[in-house]
Amino acid sequence: MNPTRNIISLVRRYSTSRTVKISSHGSPATALKSMNDMWWNDGFAKIENENITDKISNKEVLVEMLHAPINPADLNIIQGTYGTNVQVGGVAGMEGVGVVKKVGSGVTGLKENDLVVPSMKQHFGSWRSKGVWSEQQLFKVPSDIPTEYLSSISINPTTAYLLLNDFVKLQQGDVIIQNASNSMVGLSVVQIAKARGIKTINVIRNGPEFEDNVQRIKQLGGDIVVSEEYVRTPAFRKLISDLPSPKLALNAVGGQSATELSRILADNGTLVTYGGMSREPVTIPTSQLIFRNIQLRGFWLNKWFEQHTDSEKQSVYDAIFDLIRKKQFKLMIEKHKFSEFDAALLKSQQPGHGRKVVLDLQL
Repeated sequence: MNPTRNIISLVRRYSTSRTVKISSHGSPATALKSMNDMWWNDGFAKIENENITDKISNKEVLVEMLHAPINPADLNIIQGTYGTNVQVGGVAGMEGVGVVKKVGSGVTGLKENDLVVPSMKQHFGSWRSKGVWSEQQLFKVPSDIPTEYLSSISINPTTAYLLLNDFVKLQQGDVIIQNASNSMVGLSVVQIAKARGIKTINVIRNGPEFEDNVQRIKQLGGDIVVSEEYVRTPAFRKLISDLPSPKLALNAVGGQSATELSRILADNGTLVTYGGMSREPVTIPTSQLIFRNIQLRGFWLNKWFEQHTDSEKQSVYDAIFDLIRKKQFKLMIEKHKFSEFDAALLKSQQPGHGRKVVLDLQL
């Protein structure tokens, strides 16, 4: 027996993966510090190296991660304010895309060089350059869609598609109204609605980026774009007087903004809340509920993934992929090197930025 050969064989079972881990719950700038650097308060997140075994088990898959976005929900998880928590020491990042490098002997649905995204049944930990997951944690996606898009398909576009499909039976010519229209979900709603012939009234906050946001939303197919203040004026009522009253309102803000959406809805209309950016409660006048029968619903994507099958998820993804292929849907993306994670993190938190920050995990 050659002991040197055995040592070399043992060493080759491992490779290095760069990761960003949650070291505590709180501000992302400090909660993402290396577990080994908690004493040093320099205000910067840390990329850690960890060993990844190349000798995978029967049902495991070795994946080289390509891209992963920084989502608001990722930041909420790090802050400890999301609906689910990730334990300290866990890798951050809910969604992303990678390429299969190796499969265990018991893996039946994936093969080497397949592109995969998280199954979204549980927290994934996508902010890493390489990882090992079970086959059930992965979902195969087509190779003809840009990988930057694939990395961001599971949350924002999927949320938008479901908001437009699962609550009200909308037909061509119908009207919806939404706030936070310049968010990634809002921009996705605009494009999916446009492809279906549904008109959109889009409400956004006033600010330095207002005119840029108006232009962007209209370029993507938005019909009317106004500020939150303008919605409260008689001039707005006149502006929309030629349109059918909206059957559906999509609320990601809460507070007064949600109240105004409910007032514009048609009788028997539905207001769906899927976010709370203002951190103010949704307050609907009693008269809207009694005399106009306004319906209030909530939506959480994590719960949808828990309660629906892979086949149902595939159907949603296929519909979005079809829009991308037809050039009826695009994502506003800005790529950043993983090695420059701090700059990417700061950019993702800038208000009114208008683009999804996507990490290139191999750079």
